[in-house]
Amino acid sequence: MAAQQGDFEGEECSSKKLYLFRHGKSDWEARFGSDHERPLAERGRIAAENMGKHLARVKQVPELILCSSSVRTKETLALAMKSGNWQSDVIYCRELYLASVQEAIELIQNQTGSVSKLMVVAHEPMCSSLIAELAMGANVKFPTASVARLSFRAEQWNQINFSKGRLDWLLTPKALFK
Repeated sequence: MAAQQGDFEGEECSSKKLYLFRHGKSDWEARFGSDHERPLAERGRIAAENMGKHLARVKQVPELILCSSSVRTKETLALAMKSGNWQSDVIYCRELYLASVQEAIELIQNQTGSVSKLMVVAHEPMCSSLIAELAMGANVKFPTASVARLSFRAEQWNQINFSKGRLDWLLTPKALFK
């Protein structure tokens, strides 16, 4: 049964929080051997640092992070973690690079333990497609270095699935500078 908006009234009802963090703006002018090796541009580095600081300031730091193995996602995460002084555990996943929505959901569902705040650092179009699939068709534009939070009424990560979540917010780098 799909979750209804009324199911989420009261923040305490949502026991799992999934954060999706798209890598920062990449540098197409840099020398790289493959797309997997493409680094961040200066704008991407600044946005990642600002996002990391902001998430720490508003107490939205994940406990566990699944990060694509690409250079730009690893750089984005490293800069966010350093600038926000995050103490999160990190797992680098080659599978998240060019992952389908189903593959990403399976990686999320395979997480065990008491982690209630999980972040996935990945790429487009998977990030926005994942939001649409998990949050009842929410259609979002997901710029580089943006973070979205979805909530789930679930005790374990293996209980989350299509249309079971709610999109709580989507924060873009531009919103931080308004």
